[in-house]
Amino acid sequence: MRLIASFHLSCLILVAACGSDSASTRDCGVDSTLGTVQAVFESRGCTASTCHGVEASGAAGALDLRAESLYESVVNVAAQSGELPRVFPGDEERSVLYLKLAAKTLGTALSDFGVSGGSMPTNADVLTEDELEVVRAWIRGGAPRVGVVKGAPDVLGCGESVEASPNKIPPLPAPAADEGIQFYSGGWTLPAESENEVCFVTYYDYSDRVPEEFKLPCPDAYGGPTRECFGYSNFLLAQDPQSHHAIVESYIPPPENPQEWDPYDEAWKDWTCLDGPKDGQRCDPKVPDVCGDRGACATEPLTSIGCVVYRNAPESLGTLAGFFGLATTRLNIAIAQESTFVEDYEPGVYGVMPVEGFTIWNSHSFNLTKEDTTVAQYMNFTYMSANDRLYQRQDLTVLTDIFAMGTIEPFTRQEACATFTLPVGSRLVTLSSHTHKFGRDFRIWYPPNDTCMAGPNCAPPDREPDYRSFTYQDPLYQRFDESNALELDSPDEQDRTFRYCAIWDNGATNPQEVRKHSERPDAATCAFGDFTDFIGSCGCAPEERACFGGPNQGMICNGDDAVCGDGGVCDACPVWGGVTTEEEMFGILGAYYVVD
Repeated sequence: MRLIASFHLSCLILVAACGSDSASTRDCGVDSTLGTVQAVFESRGCTASTCHGVEASGAAGALDLRAESLYESVVNVAAQSGELPRVFPGDEERSVLYLKLAAKTLGTALSDFGVSGGSMPTNADVLTEDELEVVRAWIRGGAPRVGVVKGAPDVLGCGESVEASPNKIPPLPAPAADEGIQFYSGGWTLPAESENEVCFVTYYDYSDRVPEEFKLPCPDAYGGPTRECFGYSNFLLAQDPQSHHAIVESYIPPPENPQEWDPYDEAWKDWTCLDGPKDGQRCDPKVPDVCGDRGACATEPLTSIGCVVYRNAPESLGTLAGFFGLATTRLNIAIAQESTFVEDYEPGVYGVMPVEGFTIWNSHSFNLTKEDTTVAQYMNFTYMSANDRLYQRQDLTVLTDIFAMGTIEPFTRQEACATFTLPVGSRLVTLSSHTHKFGRDFRIWYPPNDTCMAGPNCAPPDREPDYRSFTYQDPLYQRFDESNALELDSPDEQDRTFRYCAIWDNGATNPQEVRKHSERPDAATCAFGDFTDFIGSCGCAPEERACFGGPNQGMICNGDDAVCGDGGVCDACPVWGGVTTEEEMFGILGAYYVVD
Protein backbone atom coordinates (compact mmCIF):
# COMPACT_ATOMS: atom_id res chain seq x y z
CA MET A 1 0.00 0.00 0.00
CA ARG A 2 1.36 3.40 -0.94
CA LEU A 3 0.53 6.11 1.57
CA ILE A 4 1.69 9.06 -0.45
CA ALA A 5 2.31 9.24 -4.18
CA SER A 6 3.33 12.88 -4.11
CA PHE A 7 2.69 16.17 -2.36
CA HIS A 8 2.23 19.61 -3.83
CA LEU A 9 4.09 21.18 -0.98
CA SER A 10 4.03 24.72 0.30
CA CYS A 11 6.55 26.26 2.66
CA LEU A 12 4.92 26.36 6.09
CA ILE A 13 6.55 28.42 8.83
CA LEU A 14 6.60 26.99 12.34
CA VAL A 15 6.24 30.02 14.57
CA ALA A 16 7.14 27.97 17.63
CA ALA A 17 10.44 26.92 16.12
CA CYS A 18 11.62 29.95 14.20
CA GLY A 19 9.40 32.88 15.05
CA SER A 20 7.39 34.79 12.45
CA ASP A 21 10.23 35.84 10.13
CA SER A 22 9.33 34.41 6.71
CA ALA A 23 12.56 35.30 4.91
CA SER A 24 13.57 32.37 2.72
CA THR A 25 17.18 32.60 3.83
CA ARG A 26 16.55 32.78 7.56
CA ASP A 27 19.14 30.79 9.54
CA CYS A 28 17.33 28.66 12.12
CA GLY A 29 20.47 26.93 13.31
CA VAL A 30 19.40 23.64 11.70
CA ASP A 31 21.97 22.16 9.32
CA SER A 32 20.52 18.68 8.85
CA THR A 33 17.19 17.11 7.95
CA LEU A 34 17.31 15.14 11.20
CA GLY A 35 17.53 18.49 13.00
CA THR A 36 14.43 19.67 11.14
CA VAL A 37 12.59 16.48 12.10
CA GLN A 38 13.51 17.03 15.74
CA ALA A 39 12.39 20.67 15.53
CA VAL A 40 9.00 19.50 14.23
CA PHE A 41 8.67 17.09 17.18
CA GLU A 42 9.74 19.85 19.57
CA SER A 43 7.15 22.28 18.22
CA ARG A 44 4.37 19.70 18.59
CA GLY A 45 5.19 18.89 22.19
CA CYS A 46 6.46 15.40 21.36
CA THR A 47 9.58 15.89 23.50
CA ALA A 48 7.71 16.92 26.64
CA SER A 49 9.06 15.21 29.72
CA THR A 50 5.99 13.00 30.20
CA CYS A 51 5.54 12.17 26.51
CA HIS A 52 8.79 11.17 24.77
CA GLY A 53 11.24 13.12 26.89
CA VAL A 54 13.28 12.77 30.06
CA GLU A 55 10.66 11.08 32.26
CA ALA A 56 9.57 8.66 29.55
CA SER A 57 13.18 7.76 28.72
CA GLY A 58 13.58 5.77 31.91
CA ALA A 59 11.16 3.06 30.83
CA ALA A 60 12.54 0.01 29.06
CA GLY A 61 12.36 0.42 25.29
CA ALA A 62 10.96 3.92 25.63
CA LEU A 63 10.74 6.23 22.65
CA ASP A 64 12.86 9.30 23.43
CA LEU A 65 12.50 12.07 20.82
CA ARG A 66 14.81 14.61 22.45
CA ALA A 67 17.62 15.90 20.22
CA GLU A 68 20.38 14.04 22.08
CA SER A 69 18.51 10.72 21.92
CA LEU A 70 16.36 10.79 18.78
CA TYR A 71 18.64 8.93 16.34
CA GLU A 72 19.64 6.13 18.73
CA SER A 73 16.04 5.81 19.89
CA VAL A 74 14.47 5.21 16.48
CA VAL A 75 16.84 4.11 13.68
CA ASN A 76 16.80 0.30 13.28
CA VAL A 77 15.32 0.01 16.78
CA ALA A 78 12.51 -2.53 17.23
CA ALA A 79 9.11 -1.02 17.94
CA GLN A 80 6.81 -2.31 20.64
CA SER A 81 3.76 -2.36 18.35
CA GLY A 82 4.46 -5.07 15.79
CA GLU A 83 7.40 -6.59 13.96
CA LEU A 84 8.55 -3.43 12.17
CA PRO A 85 11.30 -1.10 13.48
CA ARG A 86 10.59 2.46 14.56
CA VAL A 87 12.57 3.76 11.59
CA PHE A 88 13.71 1.52 8.76
CA PRO A 89 16.17 3.67 6.75
CA GLY A 90 14.98 4.07 3.17
CA ASP A 91 11.37 2.91 3.62
CA GLU A 92 8.73 4.91 5.46
CA GLU A 93 6.16 2.11 5.07
CA ARG A 94 8.34 -0.17 7.19
CA SER A 95 8.82 2.55 9.82
CA VAL A 96 6.39 2.53 12.75
CA LEU A 97 7.21 6.12 13.71
CA TYR A 98 6.12 7.39 10.29
CA LEU A 99 3.09 5.09 10.09
CA LYS A 100 1.77 6.37 13.43
CA LEU A 101 2.31 10.00 12.41
CA ALA A 102 0.64 9.37 9.06
CA ALA A 103 -2.32 7.70 10.75
CA LYS A 104 -3.01 10.95 12.61
CA THR A 105 -2.31 13.31 9.69
CA LEU A 106 -3.73 11.29 6.77
CA GLY A 107 -6.18 8.98 8.53
CA THR A 108 -4.48 5.79 7.30
CA ALA A 109 -5.13 2.50 9.11
CA LEU A 110 -2.29 1.13 11.21
CA SER A 111 -3.79 -2.37 10.99
CA ASP A 112 -3.02 -2.43 7.25
CA PHE A 113 0.65 -2.56 8.21
CA GLY A 114 0.35 -4.93 11.17
CA VAL A 115 0.98 -2.11 13.63
CA SER A 116 -0.91 -1.92 16.92
CA GLY A 117 -1.49 0.99 19.27
CA GLY A 118 -2.65 4.51 18.52
CA SER A 119 -1.66 7.31 16.19
CA MET A 120 0.79 10.12 17.01
CA PRO A 121 0.93 12.70 18.49
CA THR A 122 -1.25 11.34 21.27
CA ASN A 123 -2.55 14.81 22.16
CA ALA A 124 -5.03 16.80 20.07
CA ASP A 125 -2.23 18.24 17.95
CA VAL A 126 -1.46 16.90 14.49
CA LEU A 127 1.45 17.27 12.07
CA THR A 128 0.70 19.13 8.87
CA GLU A 129 1.24 17.30 5.59
CA ASP A 130 4.40 19.36 5.03
CA GLU A 131 5.77 18.35 8.43
CA LEU A 132 4.89 14.72 7.77
CA GLU A 133 6.65 14.96 4.42
CA VAL A 134 9.83 16.11 6.18
CA VAL A 135 9.77 12.91 8.24
CA ARG A 136 9.01 10.82 5.15
CA ALA A 137 11.79 12.44 3.10
CA TRP A 138 14.29 11.95 5.93
CA ILE A 139 13.45 8.24 6.23
CA ARG A 140 13.32 7.67 2.48
CA GLY A 141 16.67 9.45 2.10
CA GLY A 142 18.30 6.86 4.39
CA ALA A 143 17.47 8.43 7.79
CA PRO A 144 20.91 10.09 7.97
CA ARG A 145 22.30 11.35 11.27
CA VAL A 146 23.93 14.31 9.49
CA GLY A 147 23.39 16.03 6.15
CA VAL A 148 20.45 17.41 4.22
CA VAL A 149 18.07 15.19 2.25
CA LYS A 150 17.12 16.57 -1.15
CA GLY A 151 13.38 17.24 -1.48
CA ALA A 152 12.55 17.70 2.20
CA PRO A 153 10.19 20.72 2.59
CA ASP A 154 11.55 23.85 4.23
CA VAL A 155 9.00 23.88 7.02
CA LEU A 156 11.25 26.06 9.19
CA GLY A 157 11.67 28.77 6.57
CA CYS A 158 15.43 28.45 6.83
CA GLY A 159 16.15 28.49 3.12
CA GLU A 160 18.41 26.05 1.28
CA SER A 161 21.79 27.35 2.36
CA VAL A 162 23.13 23.82 2.96
CA GLU A 163 23.80 21.53 -0.03
CA ALA A 164 21.97 18.21 -0.11
CA SER A 165 24.01 15.12 0.79
CA PRO A 166 24.05 11.76 -1.01
CA ASN A 167 21.40 9.35 0.23
CA LYS A 168 22.99 6.56 2.28
CA ILE A 169 21.55 3.98 4.66
CA PRO A 170 23.33 2.62 7.72
CA PRO A 171 24.30 -1.07 7.49
CA LEU A 172 21.28 -3.36 7.55
CA PRO A 173 21.33 -5.50 10.72
CA ALA A 174 21.97 -9.16 9.82
CA PRO A 175 19.60 -11.93 11.00
CA ALA A 176 20.59 -14.20 13.86
CA ALA A 177 22.94 -17.00 12.77
CA ASP A 178 20.33 -19.74 13.33
CA GLU A 179 17.57 -17.79 11.58
CA GLY A 180 19.07 -16.51 8.36
CA ILE A 181 22.03 -15.06 6.51
CA GLN A 182 23.05 -11.75 4.93
CA PHE A 183 24.56 -11.15 1.49
CA TYR A 184 26.42 -7.86 0.97
CA SER A 185 27.52 -6.28 -2.30
CA GLY A 186 30.15 -3.85 -1.13
CA GLY A 187 29.91 -0.25 -2.28
CA TRP A 188 30.79 0.91 -5.80
CA THR A 189 31.80 4.53 -6.37
CA LEU A 190 29.34 7.02 -7.88
CA PRO A 191 30.91 10.45 -8.49
CA ALA A 192 29.10 13.73 -7.84
CA GLU A 193 26.38 14.75 -10.31
CA SER A 194 26.57 11.51 -12.30
CA GLU A 195 24.54 8.49 -13.40
CA ASN A 196 25.87 5.02 -14.08
CA GLU A 197 24.82 1.39 -14.36
CA VAL A 198 27.42 -1.15 -13.35
CA CYS A 199 27.87 -4.91 -13.13
CA PHE A 200 30.03 -6.90 -10.74
CA VAL A 201 30.04 -10.30 -9.01
CA THR A 202 30.76 -11.48 -5.47
CA TYR A 203 31.73 -15.03 -4.51
CA TYR A 204 30.61 -16.63 -1.24
CA ASP A 205 30.93 -19.95 0.54
CA TYR A 206 28.47 -20.36 3.41
CA SER A 207 28.63 -24.15 3.56
CA ASP A 208 29.86 -24.03 7.17
CA ARG A 209 27.40 -21.30 8.22
CA VAL A 210 24.04 -22.57 6.96
CA PRO A 211 22.59 -25.07 9.47
CA GLU A 212 22.04 -28.57 8.03
CA GLU A 213 18.28 -28.50 8.64
CA PHE A 214 17.85 -25.77 6.04
CA LYS A 215 19.95 -27.36 3.29
CA LEU A 216 18.63 -29.29 0.30
CA PRO A 217 20.05 -30.74 -2.93
CA CYS A 218 20.05 -28.00 -5.53
CA PRO A 219 17.39 -28.16 -8.27
CA ASP A 220 18.80 -28.72 -11.75
CA ALA A 221 18.54 -25.02 -12.59
CA TYR A 222 20.83 -24.23 -9.62
CA GLY A 223 23.56 -26.71 -10.47
CA GLY A 224 21.86 -30.06 -9.81
CA PRO A 225 21.64 -32.39 -6.78
CA THR A 226 25.42 -32.81 -6.46
CA ARG A 227 25.53 -29.25 -5.14
CA GLU A 228 23.97 -27.90 -1.92
CA CYS A 229 21.36 -25.15 -1.68
CA PHE A 230 19.35 -23.69 1.18
CA GLY A 231 15.66 -22.84 1.32
CA TYR A 232 14.31 -19.50 2.48
CA SER A 233 10.84 -18.22 3.37
CA ASN A 234 11.44 -14.54 2.68
CA PHE A 235 14.10 -12.01 1.89
CA LEU A 236 14.63 -8.31 2.46
CA LEU A 237 16.79 -6.16 0.17
CA ALA A 238 17.93 -2.71 1.33
CA GLN A 239 20.03 -0.37 -0.76
CA ASP A 240 21.24 3.22 -0.77
CA PRO A 241 18.24 5.31 -1.86
CA GLN A 242 19.81 6.98 -4.91
CA SER A 243 19.41 3.69 -6.80
CA HIS A 244 17.08 3.57 -9.81
CA HIS A 245 17.13 -0.22 -9.71
CA ALA A 246 19.10 -3.13 -8.36
CA ILE A 247 18.94 -6.47 -10.17
CA VAL A 248 20.40 -9.31 -8.10
CA GLU A 249 20.94 -12.74 -9.64
CA SER A 250 22.71 -16.03 -9.02
CA TYR A 251 25.26 -17.06 -11.64
CA ILE A 252 25.09 -20.79 -12.37
CA PRO A 253 28.02 -22.00 -14.51
CA PRO A 254 26.86 -24.08 -17.49
CA PRO A 255 27.39 -27.89 -17.26
CA GLU A 256 30.03 -27.77 -20.00
CA ASN A 257 32.17 -25.40 -17.89
CA PRO A 258 32.14 -26.90 -14.35
CA GLN A 259 35.54 -25.31 -13.63
CA GLU A 260 33.80 -21.92 -13.41
CA TRP A 261 32.46 -22.85 -9.96
CA ASP A 262 36.01 -22.08 -8.82
CA PRO A 263 36.59 -18.29 -8.47
CA TYR A 264 40.27 -18.93 -9.25
CA ASP A 265 39.35 -20.04 -12.78
CA GLU A 266 40.82 -17.79 -15.49
CA ALA A 267 37.32 -16.73 -16.57
CA TRP A 268 37.06 -14.63 -13.39
CA LYS A 269 39.14 -11.44 -13.33
CA ASP A 270 40.08 -8.46 -11.17
CA TRP A 271 38.84 -9.47 -7.70
CA THR A 272 38.90 -6.15 -5.83
CA CYS A 273 37.81 -4.89 -2.42
CA LEU A 274 34.76 -2.64 -2.59
CA ASP A 275 34.47 -0.29 0.39
CA GLY A 276 35.94 -1.09 3.77
CA PRO A 277 39.51 -0.43 4.97
CA LYS A 278 41.06 -2.13 1.88
CA ASP A 279 38.92 -0.41 -0.74
CA GLY A 280 40.50 -0.74 -4.19
CA GLN A 281 43.02 -3.43 -3.22
CA ARG A 282 43.17 -6.80 -4.95
CA CYS A 283 41.69 -9.60 -2.84
CA ASP A 284 41.39 -13.39 -2.59
CA PRO A 285 37.67 -14.27 -2.98
CA LYS A 286 38.04 -17.49 -0.99
CA VAL A 287 39.35 -15.79 2.15
CA PRO A 288 36.45 -14.88 4.48
CA ASP A 289 36.21 -11.19 5.40
CA VAL A 290 39.39 -10.46 3.45
CA CYS A 291 38.31 -6.85 2.82
CA GLY A 292 37.50 -6.02 6.44
CA ASP A 293 34.40 -4.50 7.97
CA ARG A 294 31.86 -3.29 5.35
CA GLY A 295 34.15 -4.41 2.55
CA ALA A 296 33.38 -7.07 -0.06
CA CYS A 297 35.68 -8.96 -2.44
CA ALA A 298 34.16 -8.56 -5.91
CA THR A 299 35.03 -8.45 -9.55
CA GLU A 300 35.71 -4.86 -10.56
CA PRO A 301 32.51 -2.84 -11.16
CA LEU A 302 32.33 -1.86 -14.83
CA THR A 303 29.72 0.15 -16.71
CA SER A 304 27.38 -2.41 -18.25
CA ILE A 305 23.64 -2.32 -18.98
CA GLY A 306 22.01 -5.49 -17.70
CA CYS A 307 25.52 -6.96 -17.28
CA VAL A 308 25.72 -7.35 -21.06
CA VAL A 309 29.30 -7.35 -22.40
CA TYR A 310 30.69 -7.62 -18.87
CA ARG A 311 34.29 -8.75 -19.34
CA ASN A 312 35.40 -9.64 -15.81
CA ALA A 313 33.32 -12.82 -15.69
CA PRO A 314 32.70 -15.91 -17.83
CA GLU A 315 31.38 -15.17 -21.30
CA SER A 316 28.03 -16.87 -20.65
CA LEU A 317 27.24 -14.30 -17.94
CA GLY A 318 27.42 -11.25 -20.21
CA THR A 319 25.03 -12.33 -22.95
CA LEU A 320 22.08 -10.42 -24.35
CA ALA A 321 19.87 -13.36 -23.32
CA GLY A 322 20.79 -12.57 -19.74
CA PHE A 323 19.52 -9.02 -20.14
CA PHE A 324 16.08 -10.32 -21.17
CA GLY A 325 15.99 -12.95 -18.42
CA LEU A 326 16.38 -15.83 -20.86
CA ALA A 327 19.83 -17.12 -19.87
CA THR A 328 19.84 -20.34 -17.83
CA THR A 329 23.14 -19.25 -16.27
CA ARG A 330 21.49 -16.24 -14.57
CA LEU A 331 18.65 -16.84 -12.11
CA ASN A 332 16.87 -13.81 -10.70
CA ILE A 333 16.76 -13.23 -6.95
CA ALA A 334 15.32 -9.71 -6.81
CA ILE A 335 14.62 -6.62 -8.90
CA ALA A 336 14.26 -3.63 -6.59
CA GLN A 337 13.04 -0.28 -7.92
CA GLU A 338 13.15 1.49 -4.58
CA SER A 339 15.39 1.49 -1.55
CA THR A 340 13.84 -1.63 -0.01
CA PHE A 341 12.20 -4.71 -1.46
CA VAL A 342 10.55 -7.56 0.43
CA GLU A 343 9.25 -10.95 -0.72
CA ASP A 344 7.38 -12.71 2.06
CA TYR A 345 5.97 -16.06 0.96
CA GLU A 346 2.77 -17.87 1.85
CA PRO A 347 3.16 -21.05 3.98
CA GLY A 348 4.74 -23.79 1.91
CA VAL A 349 6.32 -21.45 -0.67
CA TYR A 350 10.09 -21.20 -0.63
CA GLY A 351 13.00 -19.72 -2.53
CA VAL A 352 16.32 -21.41 -3.28
CA MET A 353 19.90 -20.18 -3.10
CA PRO A 354 23.17 -22.14 -3.56
CA VAL A 355 25.12 -22.53 -0.33
CA GLU A 356 28.25 -21.69 -2.32
CA GLY A 357 28.39 -19.66 -5.50
CA PHE A 358 28.30 -16.28 -7.21
CA THR A 359 25.97 -13.30 -6.81
CA ILE A 360 25.56 -10.90 -9.75
CA TRP A 361 24.93 -7.28 -8.77
CA ASN A 362 23.54 -5.03 -11.54
CA SER A 363 23.06 -1.55 -10.08
CA HIS A 364 21.78 1.60 -11.82
CA SER A 365 22.04 4.75 -9.71
CA PHE A 366 22.10 8.54 -9.73
CA ASN A 367 24.02 11.01 -7.63
CA LEU A 368 22.32 14.41 -7.87
CA THR A 369 24.51 15.98 -5.20
CA LYS A 370 27.92 17.65 -5.36
CA GLU A 371 29.60 14.95 -3.25
CA ASP A 372 31.05 11.62 -4.39
CA THR A 373 29.34 8.64 -2.81
CA THR A 374 29.05 4.86 -2.93
CA VAL A 375 26.11 2.55 -3.62
CA ALA A 376 25.67 -0.71 -1.72
CA GLN A 377 23.02 -3.41 -1.31
CA TYR A 378 22.24 -5.77 1.57
CA MET A 379 20.06 -8.90 1.35
CA ASN A 380 18.74 -10.80 4.38
CA PHE A 381 17.36 -14.33 3.84
CA THR A 382 15.26 -16.14 6.45
CA TYR A 383 15.82 -19.90 6.45
CA MET A 384 13.04 -22.41 5.79
CA SER A 385 13.28 -26.04 6.93
CA ALA A 386 12.59 -29.05 4.69
CA ASN A 387 9.31 -29.96 6.45
CA ASP A 388 7.79 -26.61 5.46
CA ARG A 389 8.82 -26.53 1.78
CA LEU A 390 6.16 -27.34 -0.84
CA TYR A 391 6.26 -24.93 -3.80
CA GLN A 392 9.36 -23.25 -5.21
CA ARG A 393 9.24 -19.56 -6.03
CA GLN A 394 9.53 -18.74 -9.76
CA ASP A 395 10.73 -15.47 -11.24
CA LEU A 396 8.30 -13.31 -13.22
CA THR A 397 10.30 -10.86 -15.32
CA VAL A 398 8.58 -9.98 -18.60
CA LEU A 399 10.82 -7.86 -20.83
CA THR A 400 10.11 -9.44 -24.21
CA ASP A 401 8.26 -6.29 -25.33
CA ILE A 402 10.48 -3.83 -23.48
CA PHE A 403 10.50 -1.25 -26.32
CA ALA A 404 6.94 -1.73 -27.59
CA MET A 405 6.15 1.98 -27.14
CA GLY A 406 8.05 2.85 -30.35
CA THR A 407 8.88 6.54 -30.80
CA ILE A 408 6.96 9.27 -28.96
CA GLU A 409 7.41 12.56 -30.81
CA PRO A 410 7.76 15.83 -28.88
CA PHE A 411 4.51 17.17 -27.39
CA THR A 412 2.64 13.89 -28.02
CA ARG A 413 1.62 10.93 -25.92
CA GLN A 414 1.60 7.24 -26.80
CA GLU A 415 -0.12 4.19 -25.35
CA ALA A 416 1.04 0.62 -25.90
CA CYS A 417 -0.13 -2.72 -24.55
CA ALA A 418 1.16 -6.29 -24.39
CA THR A 419 0.23 -9.63 -22.80
CA PHE A 420 1.85 -12.47 -20.86
CA THR A 421 0.52 -15.91 -19.91
CA LEU A 422 1.36 -17.97 -16.80
CA PRO A 423 1.43 -21.79 -16.56
CA VAL A 424 -1.50 -23.88 -15.34
CA GLY A 425 -1.61 -23.91 -11.53
CA SER A 426 0.14 -20.54 -11.08
CA ARG A 427 -0.27 -18.37 -7.99
CA LEU A 428 1.13 -14.84 -7.96
CA VAL A 429 3.46 -13.71 -5.15
CA THR A 430 4.23 -10.14 -6.28
CA LEU A 431 3.42 -8.03 -9.33
CA SER A 432 4.85 -4.66 -10.34
CA SER A 433 5.61 -2.49 -13.36
CA HIS A 434 8.62 -0.79 -14.91
CA THR A 435 8.92 2.32 -17.05
CA HIS A 436 11.20 5.36 -17.00
CA LYS A 437 10.44 9.04 -16.39
CA PHE A 438 7.94 9.59 -19.24
CA GLY A 439 5.77 6.67 -18.13
CA ARG A 440 2.57 8.11 -16.65
CA ASP A 441 -0.11 5.44 -16.25
CA PHE A 442 0.73 1.74 -16.02
CA ARG A 443 -2.23 -0.66 -15.83
CA ILE A 444 -2.60 -4.43 -15.63
CA TRP A 445 -5.78 -6.44 -16.21
CA TYR A 446 -6.07 -9.87 -14.63
CA PRO A 447 -7.38 -12.81 -16.71
CA PRO A 448 -9.31 -13.52 -18.81
CA ASN A 449 -7.67 -11.73 -21.75
CA ASP A 450 -6.90 -12.47 -25.38
CA THR A 451 -3.26 -12.40 -26.44
CA CYS A 452 -2.18 -9.61 -28.77
CA MET A 453 0.83 -8.36 -30.68
CA ALA A 454 2.57 -5.86 -28.42
CA GLY A 455 2.51 -2.20 -29.39
CA PRO A 456 0.17 0.77 -29.94
CA ASN A 457 -2.30 -1.43 -31.88
CA CYS A 458 -2.89 -3.68 -28.88
CA ALA A 459 -5.79 -1.95 -27.11
CA PRO A 460 -6.56 -1.87 -23.38
CA PRO A 461 -9.57 -3.94 -22.24
CA ASP A 462 -12.89 -2.17 -21.84
CA ARG A 463 -13.02 -2.53 -18.07
CA GLU A 464 -11.33 -1.11 -14.99
CA PRO A 465 -7.74 -2.29 -14.46
CA ASP A 466 -6.80 -4.47 -11.50
CA TYR A 467 -3.43 -2.72 -11.10
CA ARG A 468 -2.62 0.93 -11.62
CA SER A 469 0.59 2.88 -10.92
CA PHE A 470 1.41 6.49 -11.81
CA THR A 471 4.89 6.99 -10.34
CA TYR A 472 7.74 5.44 -12.29
CA GLN A 473 10.39 5.76 -9.55
CA ASP A 474 8.07 4.39 -6.87
CA PRO A 475 5.83 1.88 -8.66
CA LEU A 476 3.06 0.03 -6.90
CA TYR A 477 3.91 -3.47 -5.71
CA GLN A 478 0.90 -5.76 -5.44
CA ARG A 479 1.43 -8.63 -3.01
CA PHE A 480 -0.79 -11.69 -2.96
CA ASP A 481 -1.85 -13.97 -0.12
CA GLU A 482 -4.91 -16.00 0.84
CA SER A 483 -7.08 -12.87 0.90
CA ASN A 484 -6.48 -11.93 -2.76
CA ALA A 485 -5.04 -15.08 -4.36
CA LEU A 486 -5.44 -15.68 -8.10
CA GLU A 487 -5.90 -19.39 -8.84
CA LEU A 488 -4.90 -19.85 -12.47
CA ASP A 489 -5.89 -23.49 -12.91
CA SER A 490 -7.82 -23.37 -16.19
CA PRO A 491 -6.43 -25.21 -19.25
CA ASP A 492 -7.78 -22.32 -21.35
CA GLU A 493 -4.92 -19.91 -22.15
CA GLN A 494 -7.23 -16.87 -21.97
CA ASP A 495 -7.93 -17.64 -18.33
CA ARG A 496 -4.21 -17.34 -17.54
CA THR A 497 -3.36 -14.33 -19.71
CA PHE A 498 -2.69 -10.83 -18.34
CA ARG A 499 -2.81 -7.67 -20.43
CA TYR A 500 -0.74 -4.64 -19.45
CA CYS A 501 -0.63 -1.13 -20.89
CA ALA A 502 1.24 2.11 -20.26
CA ILE A 503 0.96 5.71 -21.42
CA TRP A 504 4.08 7.75 -22.18
CA ASP A 505 3.75 11.54 -22.20
CA ASN A 506 6.48 13.52 -23.96
CA GLY A 507 5.28 17.03 -23.11
CA ALA A 508 1.72 16.57 -24.39
CA THR A 509 0.12 17.44 -21.05
CA ASN A 510 2.84 19.82 -19.84
CA PRO A 511 5.17 21.18 -22.55
CA GLN A 512 7.80 21.96 -19.88
CA GLU A 513 8.21 18.20 -19.37
CA VAL A 514 9.18 17.43 -22.96
CA ARG A 515 12.48 15.64 -23.40
CA LYS A 516 15.13 18.32 -24.00
CA HIS A 517 18.49 17.89 -25.70
CA SER A 518 19.97 20.62 -23.49
CA GLU A 519 19.11 18.59 -20.36
CA ARG A 520 20.67 15.35 -21.58
CA PRO A 521 22.98 13.47 -19.21
CA ASP A 522 26.66 14.14 -19.56
CA ALA A 523 28.06 12.03 -22.39
CA ALA A 524 30.53 10.30 -20.08
CA THR A 525 27.75 9.03 -17.82
CA CYS A 526 25.20 7.94 -20.42
CA ALA A 527 27.51 6.32 -22.97
CA PHE A 528 27.39 3.04 -21.00
CA GLY A 529 30.55 1.65 -22.53
CA ASP A 530 30.37 -1.06 -25.17
CA PHE A 531 26.57 -1.22 -24.87
CA THR A 532 26.04 2.22 -26.45
CA ASP A 533 26.21 0.87 -29.99
CA PHE A 534 23.33 -1.46 -29.18
CA ILE A 535 21.05 1.02 -27.45
CA GLY A 536 21.18 4.16 -25.37
CA SER A 537 21.98 7.74 -26.28
CA CYS A 538 22.46 11.24 -24.98
CA GLY A 539 19.82 13.66 -26.23
CA CYS A 540 18.92 13.50 -29.92
CA ALA A 541 20.46 14.35 -33.29
CA PRO A 542 19.81 17.83 -34.84
CA GLU A 543 17.53 16.42 -37.53
CA GLU A 544 15.32 14.88 -34.82
CA ARG A 545 14.86 18.04 -32.76
CA ALA A 546 11.74 20.18 -32.65
CA CYS A 547 11.05 23.71 -31.44
CA PHE A 548 10.46 24.20 -27.74
CA GLY A 549 8.53 27.42 -27.05
CA GLY A 550 7.85 30.18 -29.51
CA PRO A 551 5.21 30.34 -32.25
CA ASN A 552 6.46 27.18 -34.00
CA GLN A 553 6.59 24.82 -31.04
CA GLY A 554 6.75 21.22 -32.26
CA MET A 555 8.15 22.07 -35.70
CA ILE A 556 11.25 20.11 -36.81
CA CYS A 557 14.10 22.63 -36.70
CA ASN A 558 17.29 20.65 -37.48
CA GLY A 559 19.25 22.33 -34.68
CA ASP A 560 18.45 25.89 -35.85
CA ASP A 561 16.90 28.11 -33.16
CA ALA A 562 15.91 30.68 -35.81
CA VAL A 563 13.27 28.28 -37.16
CA CYS A 564 11.44 28.45 -33.82
CA GLY A 565 10.76 32.18 -33.82
CA ASP A 566 10.85 34.62 -30.94
CA GLY A 567 11.21 32.85 -27.57
CA GLY A 568 11.71 29.38 -29.04
CA VAL A 569 14.74 27.09 -29.08
CA CYS A 570 15.47 23.98 -31.14
CA ASP A 571 15.66 21.66 -28.15
CA ALA A 572 12.76 19.15 -27.98
CA CYS A 573 13.57 15.47 -28.56
CA PRO A 574 11.55 12.36 -29.31
CA VAL A 575 11.40 9.62 -26.67
CA TRP A 576 12.21 6.03 -27.65
CA GLY A 577 13.26 2.80 -26.05
CA GLY A 578 16.62 2.87 -24.31
CA VAL A 579 18.52 2.45 -21.10
CA THR A 580 18.88 5.94 -19.62
CA THR A 581 16.05 7.53 -17.66
CA GLU A 582 15.59 9.93 -20.62
CA GLU A 583 14.56 6.90 -22.67
CA GLU A 584 11.89 4.32 -22.02
CA MET A 585 11.21 0.73 -21.03
CA PHE A 586 8.02 -1.35 -20.70
CA GLY A 587 8.07 -4.40 -18.47
CA ILE A 588 6.52 -6.55 -15.77
CA LEU A 589 8.33 -7.61 -12.60
CA GLY A 590 7.25 -10.07 -9.94
CA ALA A 591 7.23 -13.67 -8.76
CA TYR A 592 4.87 -16.66 -8.71
CA TYR A 593 4.75 -20.34 -7.85
CA VAL A 594 2.98 -23.35 -9.35
CA VAL A 595 0.92 -25.85 -7.37
CA ASP A 596 0.45 -29.45 -8.49
